Amino acid sequence: MSSTFHGLETAKRALHTQQAGLYTTGNNVANANTPGYTRQRINMRATEAYPPASLNRPQIPGQIGTGVTAGEVQRVREFFLDSQYRKEHAKLGYYETDSNALARLEDLLNETGKDSSGISKVINEFWQALQDLSVHPENDGAREVVLQRGHTVADTFNYIYENIETYRADLGLQLETDVDDINSILKNIDSLNKRIAEVEPLGFIPNNLYDERDLLVDELSKYMDVQVIKEDSFNEPKGAMEGIYIIKAGGLEIVSRTGYEELTIDTAGNPEIVTSVSFGTNSVPIDNLAQGRMKSLIENYGYGSGEHDSYLKIMNDLNNLANQFAESINVAHRAGKTKDGSDGGDFFTEGQGASGLRMILNHTDQLAASKLGAIGDGEQAIEMADSFQGVLTDYQKVIGKLGVDAQFANRQKANAGTLLSSVDESRLSVTTVSLDEEMMNMIKYQHAYNAAARNITVIDEMLDKIINGMGIVGR
Repeated sequence: MSSTFHGLETAKRALHTQQAGLYTTGNNVANANTPGYTRQRINMRATEAYPPASLNRPQIPGQIGTGVTAGEVQRVREFFLDSQYRKEHAKLGYYETDSNALARLEDLLNETGKDSSGISKVINEFWQALQDLSVHPENDGAREVVLQRGHTVADTFNYIYENIETYRADLGLQLETDVDDINSILKNIDSLNKRIAEVEPLGFIPNNLYDERDLLVDELSKYMDVQVIKEDSFNEPKGAMEGIYIIKAGGLEIVSRTGYEELTIDTAGNPEIVTSVSFGTNSVPIDNLAQGRMKSLIENYGYGSGEHDSYLKIMNDLNNLANQFAESINVAHRAGKTKDGSDGGDFFTEGQGASGLRMILNHTDQLAASKLGAIGDGEQAIEMADSFQGVLTDYQKVIGKLGVDAQFANRQKANAGTLLSSVDESRLSVTTVSLDEEMMNMIKYQHAYNAAARNITVIDEMLDKIINGMGIVGR
């Protein structure tokens, strides 16, 4: 037979378990707006029935339930959705950084919009000034306009090149900051791994540490695409224990059981480029870097690939165009005659690139607009104007490719953002606290608690009758 107080024990367990459910619900409600918090639940399970299966069990028909007990307090989280979110977060980090960098280049070159004042505009104005000079070659006003427009072309090349150089330096500073942030995140994840590995063998399930660690991994995924592998912290973990995280990036373990690998990025050269990327002692080929914000910064800053170094490529293109422009003008100008019949000299400095392009002529009398030196002869001005048409064509190709690259980055950024929002919505539907659902749970646990308390009252009345009402016959 079961114990006389069997019912009291069953009801007491119910009280304690429903109370634990209420406490967990209250904790969820309290953290409804806490960043990174994952809602928790009590894993309730029935206790072992009486009598247990054995040869010396009492001969009673069937088994009687002994109540309920509160198991682990477990986080409600989908590891698969976390992996999807981090992969899409890395894609968004890559294309968002790429889009912003290319958009900045487009702004610096200023070849779009109604108020464009880029290189093509000033070259076209220079071309128009030469056309006007060919009509009035003896006019000092037309000659002065040509010189001023020439100065404007040189100044525009200088200004745009220097601005691109300055913003590229800013990309280098961003890269240094990101390296520090990544190393800080890796260090904190490793520290949390160690704390979790110390606590779990004692029988505790540190949900708050799990949340903190997942929040750090989410942040890390913006910088690079990472893969998370769960490993048990000791030999006999409980079901809800999540163990430690082994984190890989591009197939390389950057967080392991023994610690983390610090990221270092080395630069060298003139202009300075990224020469190597390493995690600890392991060097990683830059082309094989995990996709994310860091890889995009390296590609835009430059690492010598040529194809992906967007800022260095534009700077090299501008240098080549400036040299080509100066050489074509100089060749045409040297073939002309000045007012006094002298041979024309160099118009611009040659071979100095976009930043070193300068006007050499400083007086209108030095301008060789005539082909033969005759009065009214402006044919050489036309040849000068025609000489740099190839420069404009090549420059338009550069601008066109930049526009296509920027459009692709914007489109990929939008796609990645949409996919990230979709995955995040699915993830949040699982992990975040729903106040409506928690209120329902609160009422459910409250009613169960009240029912258990009422059960104790009923059993107490029964025991009172046995204890105080029996054995008094004849008194």
